[in-house]
Amino acid sequence: MDFIIIHTIIFMLPFGYILFLYLPLYSMCMKESDRSQSSNLKIALENKKKVYSSEVIREICLEEGADDVGFVEITREALGNVKKEVQILYPKTKTIISFCKRTNPENIQSVSRPLANEEFHKTYDDLSIIARKIVRRLNRDGIRGVSCHPTFPMNMNDWAGKIWQISHKPIAEQAGIGKTGINRMILHPKFGSFILLDSILIDVEVDRYDNPIDYNPCVNCMLCVSVCPVGALDVKKGLDFNACMTHNYRDFMGGFEDWIENMVSSNNIEEFRKKSSDDENISMWQSLSFGPQYKAAYCYSVCPAGTDLYGIYKGDRKEWNEQIVKPLKNKKEPIYVGKDTYAAEYAKRNPSKEIRYVKNILRPNSMFSFLTGIRVAFERKHASGINLTVHFDYNGRENGQATIIIKDGTIEITEGLIEKPDLVINVDVDSWLKIVNKEVNNELMKEFFTIGKIKIQGNLADLGKFQNCFIGQ
Repeated sequence: MDFIIIHTIIFMLPFGYILFLYLPLYSMCMKESDRSQSSNLKIALENKKKVYSSEVIREICLEEGADDVGFVEITREALGNVKKEVQILYPKTKTIISFCKRTNPENIQSVSRPLANEEFHKTYDDLSIIARKIVRRLNRDGIRGVSCHPTFPMNMNDWAGKIWQISHKPIAEQAGIGKTGINRMILHPKFGSFILLDSILIDVEVDRYDNPIDYNPCVNCMLCVSVCPVGALDVKKGLDFNACMTHNYRDFMGGFEDWIENMVSSNNIEEFRKKSSDDENISMWQSLSFGPQYKAAYCYSVCPAGTDLYGIYKGDRKEWNEQIVKPLKNKKEPIYVGKDTYAAEYAKRNPSKEIRYVKNILRPNSMFSFLTGIRVAFERKHASGINLTVHFDYNGRENGQATIIIKDGTIEITEGLIEKPDLVINVDVDSWLKIVNKEVNNELMKEFFTIGKIKIQGNLADLGKFQNCFIGQ
């Protein structure tokens, strides 16, 4: 009997040893499982009320890599037209999750644009990955949703108008992520300009929604205004879209189209080289191969907003200026501008910059793209001193009305007819777009007016002034 007991003990010893080793690990796994079930249970309990816990979802977002998170209900009036954008992308949306990822300030502050651009691209990649991970986590708890794209690709079928399908900035403002600064970036209370944004659309309500922060982190230092190489920022007049896009987005969209047209319209290689230098051609190759390269984004680089950086800036403003602002101002580089523009005049003031005259090609294919893209074609210099209110009444394959108000170098486009007009333009959409895109000769133009495809009420001299306010082709 003793022999059997001894042998049984000896036989069981290895199993006891194994159990001794793995019991703590088993316990840890059970605790982790309990935590996971606890997390799910919080959501499930709320689900009985058809409302989910915002805190649980917020924790999921932070665990997956977001640096800040906010929630906005789809019914919020302050969203304006963003609500329509969201419902087109995901009609079941009840809540928008806005989140941001911090960028590394030193990379973007560097005089090296390759360093800055790589930081932008990699952070955008991070945002996309984070959004998809969050959605997968939420799917496990019965929440369905769409992870949006933080930047490109966009809907190029609507070029040259509104190509972005969701406006992350107004969503971020409503979600309390930050406020828009003079540089038109969302300024986070802690991270300042150094964030990028994304949004997730989900089909459930949450128990608590966020509101806009009650102050603006912008410190009114005006460094963004002073560093812009094309003078695109104006505190009173806002952003000069034409100046900004023509230079900073030279390798994108209208700039790329201009480069292509320079190529195909040249009779030989010598003629093409006069239009486009070798470094510009190679820059286009690089953008096609490794992601579009922003030419500046200096307004982002120099911003000291946010608690992370403001103390450094305030502690030694001279050093901030010497190490960050001046190197960007004094950098020898090409600046892309349109001829006879305010941007060209402004850029000439800086002897460190080489002026290159280009076009930002904009050829709208619909009235919608015309009305949304016209802001980019607006030239502040040509519109100086002009005050016009223009009513557009259009028909044909699109029907609608819009008001364009030009007032001393600024432009405002509104859906519908407001205020007393100086000009009333009634147009057939296809006929009007042919005129805008310079696809008609004088004879066809006369025919449009004769058969009533184009009708003008008002002083024709005002029509000339209106047309002169825009550049593009």
